[in-house]
Amino acid sequence: MVEQAHLRSWRRVLPFLLVLLLAGGCSRIPRIIVLEDPLTAAEHVQLGVAYERKGELDLAQREYERALRKDGTFYRARVNLGNIYLAKKKFGKAREEYLLALELRPGDPEAANNLSWAAILSGEGIDEALARMEAVVSGPGGRQPIFLDTLGVLRLRANRPGEAGEAFALAESLCRRASAVPREGVSGDPPCPEEVLREIEDHRRELRSRFP
Repeated sequence: MVEQAHLRSWRRVLPFLLVLLLAGGCSRIPRIIVLEDPLTAAEHVQLGVAYERKGELDLAQREYERALRKDGTFYRARVNLGNIYLAKKKFGKAREEYLLALELRPGDPEAANNLSWAAILSGEGIDEALARMEAVVSGPGGRQPIFLDTLGVLRLRANRPGEAGEAFALAESLCRRASAVPREGVSGDPPCPEEVLREIEDHRRELRSRFP
């Protein structure tokens, strides 16, 4: 009789033990929480630019990548990500991003210019970059000091010193003219940044040292 009473007691307690065990087991299973990214692709790019200006390249890269996950056709995110790779000397990855940007905007001067610098700094694809920049400079809006300077460097790397000198001279002339105080009643070109003029002068000195 005693054993039967114990058995009946266990039958009443067992369901509660099972519930406690199951509850305890479930409490150890991590909950999967899906958080929605509240920022738009443009906002991620703006945040990336802010990080980039502070020199925090890894954080900037993260934001540009997030922008592209939101919108894979976002030209600005593509170019900016290429710039990060260029700054990190990951020239192959920079080239990939610039080429994707050019697929979005064929012939775009900025993407072509930056792609040219990936070629210049890596020493690979100079001829291809030179042909592309020749087209940019001869196209609408291409006669700008920064693009002419890049063209000059490409010509220099391709051992075409005479043509390089012509590009540098024109780039410096346009830069100085744009930086001059406009005459009364005449609207000048957008000012040429001082650092651009210094780069042009440095490249002209390089040309003279290599080809006296």
